[in-house]
Amino acid sequence: MDHHEFVEAYKNDTLNAFVSQKVAADYLSRRLWLPLIRLPMVGGAVALALIGWLITGIILFVLAFAIPHLIKKNSVAIVMYQALHDAETYHDLRESGVLEVYE
Repeated sequence: MDHHEFVEAYKNDTLNAFVSQKVAADYLSRRLWLPLIRLPMVGGAVALALIGWLITGIILFVLAFAIPHLIKKNSVAIVMYQALHDAETYHDLRESGVLEVYE
């Protein structure tokens, strides 16, 4: 099934597709480099707290852990959105086994 057929099947509500929550979360974590984004945010939060911006540092520290968690929690919706709007991403998701389409 090519991308155009995939989008048409989704619009017609005849699409049989499966995306595992864990596989999609791992895929997005790798693609977005979530662990590497978290580390500078935590470092910045500690630095802000040490220079006296305690509330801002606490907020940034909480965001450093909340944002990756929210991305992983909504990973199925994010992956499906990407697959529907970009043909190259659709083919990448199919090849990597994240998106399974049953015809």
